[in-house]
Amino acid sequence: MLSRMQRLWGDSPFYQAKLRGPAPDRLFFKPDDPFTPEKDVAQAIVSGRLVVGEETVDCEGDLESIWDLAAVGGAAHAFLQEFAWLRHLEALGSEAAPAARALMQGWLDRFEKWSPEAWDPYFVSERLVQLCARHPLVLNGGDALWRSRVLNAMARQTRHLANAAHRAETGVDRLMMALGLCIAGHCLPGCEAAAARGLEMARRELRLQLRADGGHVSRNPSRQLKLAIRIQTALQAVEARGHQPPGFLKHAMVRAGAMAAFFRCADGRLAVFNGGYEDDPKAVLAIEKSIDPDSALTGFARHSGYHKLTAGRALLIADTGPDLGPHLFRSAGSFHFSSGRARIIGNCGNGGHRAADWRGALMQREAHSSFSFDPGPGKAPAFGDISHRRAEDARGLLVEIERALLADTVPAAWTRRLFLAPGGADLRGEERLDDLPPALSARGVWRFHLHPGVKASLARDKRSVLLLLPNKEGWRFKSNAATLDLEKSVYCGDGDKPTAAEQIVMRVTALPPGEDGVVNARWALKRLDAA
Repeated sequence: MLSRMQRLWGDSPFYQAKLRGPAPDRLFFKPDDPFTPEKDVAQAIVSGRLVVGEETVDCEGDLESIWDLAAVGGAAHAFLQEFAWLRHLEALGSEAAPAARALMQGWLDRFEKWSPEAWDPYFVSERLVQLCARHPLVLNGGDALWRSRVLNAMARQTRHLANAAHRAETGVDRLMMALGLCIAGHCLPGCEAAAARGLEMARRELRLQLRADGGHVSRNPSRQLKLAIRIQTALQAVEARGHQPPGFLKHAMVRAGAMAAFFRCADGRLAVFNGGYEDDPKAVLAIEKSIDPDSALTGFARHSGYHKLTAGRALLIADTGPDLGPHLFRSAGSFHFSSGRARIIGNCGNGGHRAADWRGALMQREAHSSFSFDPGPGKAPAFGDISHRRAEDARGLLVEIERALLADTVPAAWTRRLFLAPGGADLRGEERLDDLPPALSARGVWRFHLHPGVKASLARDKRSVLLLLPNKEGWRFKSNAATLDLEKSVYCGDGDKPTAAEQIVMRVTALPPGEDGVVNARWALKRLDAA
């Protein structure tokens, strides 16, 4: 019923009248999109085949019909309606222009006037940003009538976004739509009122969602990167119109960009936390170059809850923030560790581009390099408040994370200490469980998820694991546990198909018995060529 009411209202002459306004004849500004297009994806699209996640759409060369084949609500539908295909087609240059115009023609013929699915505010925002950034690909080669039709459609969608952006389901969507509205409004003549509306919305949402250290409240590195790029683009669009950018936008760019660069690893990609991906190194580099080195975050993002330790070639990033909610990623206490360009230990990533059960599984604690409980009788303890401390001296760098555990109203705690020695060739960990009932403690397990590029082999005595990295470095993981297990894992951190990986598993039952309800586990990860 709601969908029918939306359609009736959108189709009504009253709402269509609200979308009328000056017809633009050009764009004032062409935003720069630093994300790398994929040529293979572009060639597949030109041939009429689209593969997004687990969905495949094949229009057999009739590109205009692809809009009718993608199931509403699926990943392919979102990919098409956001016009993400424009980014990839750009990799083929001018030879992709006929395909871009055919896809644009198909969209206009079906959705130019109104559609609840195609005119979803988030889709409109992403579509407008893509069209502004790549309008020559769509407009060049067309006649004046075609150019007028495309630009007028963009202007009408911009006015619709100004009316509907506040109805976003989530805060991050409202923020991205506000910035998209600001960009489109400044690019298109006659949309100045919409641009002002976008700036005001962005001011409010940035105040609510951006923490003092520049981190977004989602604590998602990929979302942080996209936000920093979108703020930067909005700033450029304002300046392109000859206006003085508002101070809040410049200040947000400095903070958000510094926080995005905080997650950069030596391979140029992002560390994987809280539903993020490794992401695009070209986009990461673009943001890193745009920020003032004096504003860069070095070792501690206080308000976002991340610690960063660097020594020699080694990099360790630890998540010391609280869990954000029962339906979000439970990565508190996990960490990323890499040596040079080779990733060693991290989290499993985000299955958002796969079926729903993938995302649900990868949100669990077991999909993070952290502490969790194996299934068993009774209810597993709940994880409560988290606190953290940091120390640095000539002997090395230390981060201590303490997490409350609540089991049958009995207060208990898990403490993790991570120590990185000078030179970066030696990482040591201490795990401690206090006051946890023995039946529950016996179900405790620590998981260390290895990156797919790491080749692991369990020693014969099962007390250590040898690791060979892609850069030919050798590392050894050992602990005070009687046995270690090497089990299967999966990696979705690159946004592509799930990749088989392995994980080192250390269980409480394999540890020496403790005293007074205390369990102590110690482990070390050491480079083999280190002195």
